[in-house]
Amino acid sequence: MATKTARAAKAARTGPGRPRRTRGRPPAAERDLRADLLAAARELFLSYGYRAVSARQVAAKAGANPAMVHYYFGSKQGLYTAMLREATAPMVAAVDRMLAEAPGQADPAALMDAYMRVIGRHPWIPGLLLREVFAPEGAYREDFIREFAGRVGPRVVELIRRGVGAGRLRADLDPQLALVSFLSLALFPFIARPVLGRVLDQRFDDEGLAALIGHSTRLFAAGTAAGTPT
Repeated sequence: MATKTARAAKAARTGPGRPRRTRGRPPAAERDLRADLLAAARELFLSYGYRAVSARQVAAKAGANPAMVHYYFGSKQGLYTAMLREATAPMVAAVDRMLAEAPGQADPAALMDAYMRVIGRHPWIPGLLLREVFAPEGAYREDFIREFAGRVGPRVVELIRRGVGAGRLRADLDPQLALVSFLSLALFPFIARPVLGRVLDQRFDDEGLAALIGHSTRLFAAGTAAGTPT
């Protein structure tokens, strides 16, 4: 009788069909499953490459049903795109904001600052670019060009062109080559981070990152400013 009473009390507490609480990950309803999937994808893609990782493996690492990858992102490709889109959103917003300003008022050095801060906050981006975009037969190259480079690059070139037309930037500046220099200054240090840390003792903590960004933006501004000797 006592056993039946205990069972009834337990049923009243949990309710019919209600899952028991287990140790480990909280139930999906109590955590940001989308964020967990993105975090798992970043780790797996960086470690093993885009082609070698399946949506099922990402879901397993996040402790989720594989259907959740398709629910939130549509596909593995959509998941990868969402990773980069969310990380680069502040930089894209900065480009849009500058394009909306009066012609010639945009400051490419300020845009470089925003770009480098995005990379500094997301140090996984350079590794994924090296593996999946810049490497021979990069699995994500075409998608990256379509989703990011092909959309943002021409807009940055337009900002530089406006600056030249307004007389704020040097008259002989080639906007497309200026973008190449922009990317060289802004991205290369993060790609070379493992070497720079050992050879030059370059730090990427808050202080080291601030010094690097300040140096790169000043150098770019000085080299592109109107009146700079040719």
